[in-house]
Amino acid sequence: MRSSLVLALVLCGVASGQTLEEAFKNGKASGDISAYYESRHVDSGKKSVYYNDTAWAVGSVGLNYQTDDFRNFKFGVGFRGAAPFYEKDKNYDTGHGKGDSTERFYEHNRAVVSNLYLQYNAYDTLIKVGRQNMSFDWVSKLNDGVSIINNSFANLTLDAFYTKSRGKAQVNEMIKIKKINENRGLFGAGASYKFDSGFGIRAYAMYADELFFGSGAKILYDKNLSDDLSFGGFLHYAKSSEKNADDGLAFEALSYVKFSDIKLSLGYAQSGKKNGWGSFNIAGDKIVQFEEGDVMYERDAKTYYAMVSTKIQKLDISAIYGTTSYKIKGGDNTKYTQDEVSLWLNYPILKDLSVFATFDKTFKAQPYYPSLTQLSLGLSYSF
Repeated sequence: MRSSLVLALVLCGVASGQTLEEAFKNGKASGDISAYYESRHVDSGKKSVYYNDTAWAVGSVGLNYQTDDFRNFKFGVGFRGAAPFYEKDKNYDTGHGKGDSTERFYEHNRAVVSNLYLQYNAYDTLIKVGRQNMSFDWVSKLNDGVSIINNSFANLTLDAFYTKSRGKAQVNEMIKIKKINENRGLFGAGASYKFDSGFGIRAYAMYADELFFGSGAKILYDKNLSDDLSFGGFLHYAKSSEKNADDGLAFEALSYVKFSDIKLSLGYAQSGKKNGWGSFNIAGDKIVQFEEGDVMYERDAKTYYAMVSTKIQKLDISAIYGTTSYKIKGGDNTKYTQDEVSLWLNYPILKDLSVFATFDKTFKAQPYYPSLTQLSLGLSYSF
């Protein structure tokens, strides 16, 4: 795929090499130099490979380049490299390598191509082919595939995607880019329409060969009462038809009110009684708002939560507290409950230098899910 993307761009410029040269010359480079620290402590409950007492720090560098426009085409490439400079236990085996940091930064995935794509943007249509960050209903992070977004009609957005593999390459996590559905990939398409009254609707469908077919719908509402006051929310329902397992189900409801820099949200999320969300989240999800939120991926999970975000001078603050009742997939009908609180802080020390921190704690140790305290701190310089 990599060589074909480069070849496609070169062929586009055969007729006018000077224009292609200028597109590369006028391209934009960006990147970051970052350091990230994370510690975990199991407060109560049974430890496991994933849930354990660990502490580590990693430094990483990200570089990105995108050409200027050339006949509606752009070419982008990016890299990220990382290396640990502190590990509490350098010999701890996480299953992804040796050392505490390998739970988040896989030992053999510390230097990756983080972007490699060819982009076409014309006639109200954006097409991107290659390795890219995708953001759809159930697709997130780094994906190898194709994404299409069209806005040819007023208030209507049409989108489609195909992804065959997914991974992560970011300041706080670098995990292996893995094949989706045994390299058969995942297809999806959707349509969103926004009415002048503030209401919006969305419908989408997803398909993975030999795995599942799923569809979902959303009703959204956003209203500005003044420059400082707004409110809104959405409802989301999705159901999957699984080929080799019980069907999946997802339901979401969220309402919010925002006044000036303060936003308060109340939410509810539910998964299917027999198989949770089914195969919907094989390429990510946007339902889990917590830093961890692991129990939400179980079956018959019902989560109630409240979120608040604000800004105090330059300091951005976001926090969430919620409780989840659930049953374990493949287990009996015993119902468990776990609470979680997450806090995120971000402060720009200088124009291009920022510090950020995260605090997360789960309460009520349960089978497979202990009570856990997690703290992270990062420093990032962007250019």
